[in-house]
Amino acid sequence: MILIAAFAGISGVNDGGNLIGTYLSSTSIRPRVTVMLLLASILAGPIIFGTRVSHTIAVEIVNFQAAGHSVLALSLLAAVLTLGVTWRMSIPTSTTMALAGGMVGTALAAGHLDWIRWAGILKVSVGLVGSVLVGFGIAFVVASLLWVLMRRYPRVGFAGGRAQAVTIVLQGLAYGANDQEKAIGLMAVFLMWTAHHSTYHVTWLAILLPWLVWMGGFFGGGLRIARTVSGHVVRLNDVGSMSTQLSAAVTVGAASILGLPVSTTQTTDGSLFGTGTALKPYHVRWHTVGKFAKVWALTLPLAIAMGMVTMGGARLVAGI
Repeated sequence: MILIAAFAGISGVNDGGNLIGTYLSSTSIRPRVTVMLLLASILAGPIIFGTRVSHTIAVEIVNFQAAGHSVLALSLLAAVLTLGVTWRMSIPTSTTMALAGGMVGTALAAGHLDWIRWAGILKVSVGLVGSVLVGFGIAFVVASLLWVLMRRYPRVGFAGGRAQAVTIVLQGLAYGANDQEKAIGLMAVFLMWTAHHSTYHVTWLAILLPWLVWMGGFFGGGLRIARTVSGHVVRLNDVGSMSTQLSAAVTVGAASILGLPVSTTQTTDGSLFGTGTALKPYHVRWHTVGKFAKVWALTLPLAIAMGMVTMGGARLVAGI
């Protein structure tokens, strides 16, 4: 339970900062309104779109029914340690990669390849890579179209605040139906074991508790990540912010409907790169983009290694 809370809290810092980052440069909507809309829509996401992604995370990567409580706990510990390392670098990374890598590394170190469900690993991989590419492509097209419309119909700009209110709600709903469901899935498994149930089922408590902890992480450290995302890649105007937000929301929402776990962080960053390339290609700080890419590439092997280390350490100390 404590590790699930730690994972949800770190997700609030990492993902919350990334979600809010593209709004810091906007002059059309107040930060307080943005936060309220974001939090409410995240809570509503799994209720409206269902919990397919939580099933993928909790059931389709590692067979925790066979592996047991200790393997789940060690997988979570590995994910939390991995996220802690990247957070210290002030770089938003993928909670999905950290969690999936921790699960796989723990199962490998336990010597049980039969616990790993490779179809689920493939599903996660396709979602993670595809979401960045799709987010980039959609953002490039949307930003280009919005820029043309703004030049031809400048009065459209007066609707910027209302338009951004819509995009933050869409982003929150998409996040709630995808990234947030990783903690929801873990909580559902914990509550299922506590109640001695054998069938996976998501209760209202499994949705509410991770959301509350996520809020704590968001208010506790999300702005530090937000400043990195907002200003260190490219400075955006309202058109750029809106295209980035809309593209990320559409991409993550589509993945959620398909049950594909993706990283809202990576998808938003991919959309941010696409917007910057369309509007200000010479102003994009590509050294920061390269830094992001390196962290993404290191997250999965780091998480797998963390999983193997935690399992090895647990076996050495407690004979698990």
